[in-house]
Amino acid sequence: MKTARWLSGFAALMLALPALASTTTTADAVAMIERNARAAHSDAVLVWKDGKTLLELQPETGEEPAHLMSATKSVVALAIMLLLDDGKLASVDEPVSNIFAEWKQGRKRDITVRMLLDHTSGLQNVANAGEELEAAPDLVKLALAAELSSDPGATFSYNNKATNLLPGIVERLAGEPMDAYLEKRLFKPLGIARYTWLKDGAGTPLGMAGLSLSARDLAKIGQLLLDGGVTPAGTRVLSERSVALLTGASARSPDVGFLWWRIPAWERYELKGQMAGFLAQHEVSVPVQQALLATGGRVFDSKSALIADVAERLGAEWPQHYGSEITRRGLKLSDMFDIQRGPTVAYAANGYLGQHLVIVPQQRVVAVRLIHRRDSHRAPLDDYATFPADVFKLAQALQ
Repeated sequence: MKTARWLSGFAALMLALPALASTTTTADAVAMIERNARAAHSDAVLVWKDGKTLLELQPETGEEPAHLMSATKSVVALAIMLLLDDGKLASVDEPVSNIFAEWKQGRKRDITVRMLLDHTSGLQNVANAGEELEAAPDLVKLALAAELSSDPGATFSYNNKATNLLPGIVERLAGEPMDAYLEKRLFKPLGIARYTWLKDGAGTPLGMAGLSLSARDLAKIGQLLLDGGVTPAGTRVLSERSVALLTGASARSPDVGFLWWRIPAWERYELKGQMAGFLAQHEVSVPVQQALLATGGRVFDSKSALIADVAERLGAEWPQHYGSEITRRGLKLSDMFDIQRGPTVAYAANGYLGQHLVIVPQQRVVAVRLIHRRDSHRAPLDDYATFPADVFKLAQALQ
């Protein structure tokens, strides 16, 4: 199974959060996205307002499907919602043990489908998914065999391993592989014909990543959610209940819904006191300690600004350093920074390398940025972490 190295928590960190409104004009905002997208070597950018194109960038050779990385998770969540709409899943609070009897005994009997969708299952996970998951012959069995690192439902922790169980659930309840089910229930109604989906050795589509789509086809999924589950042709694909479930706040984190990220109007990050002792106590490496402590005395007006500062200090390999020294130790930004958050104004699917789908409901904007994996990728510049923030500035300019 040839996949990229997905870092647990990396996709979450790369989600750029917007600052407060400015007086930027629509033309200026569109020009800013185009300029920043080109500087980040984007392979495709598409911005729609009410389904009409405001900006489209693609290679002269034509638009090729790009690997969505962890943005795949958001499409997997749609498969679970379709099961719910089809009556094949009774509730998102259904115990997974009712589907996989292996979990009837022990604490894992308390894990529900909801917990797999909002990263609160408590299943053991590793910071770098490539270390454990990439070569696994059967990712569903691997997830089923995982131990618990925390009580089910108690803690939010971004988890690649847990999401790989979702395709197994879809196949059990739908009676067919997840990609076949989604082709029939989602892709065909949206006119999506070109896609690929990486599979493990057992032939199961990956849940943590693996789907490749073009920018236009990914935007169609965003438009479907924006329109409350109805296609442009008027066909209802998802119920309004399912759309609301996908984007509603998790009980353990306001940042997430069901494998969709919730973007606030503004955020503020400030390093907490006594962090030197805290990081040393958790045995964080000296370079990562220094990068985090260097943010002291400053207030960052977005997650993207904070992460960009840390990334610059750690260098191109910063995701690996951060994943092994922070995420692997069970630490979160909220453990190290005082965070203030405004109201949710947008939703996003995003992934490693800077794959983004952003939906801004009030201004009815759908925006996609994709980049193909290449050896010349320069992180964090080519990740275009500020894309969601730039899209929100454009949405504000459209008011």
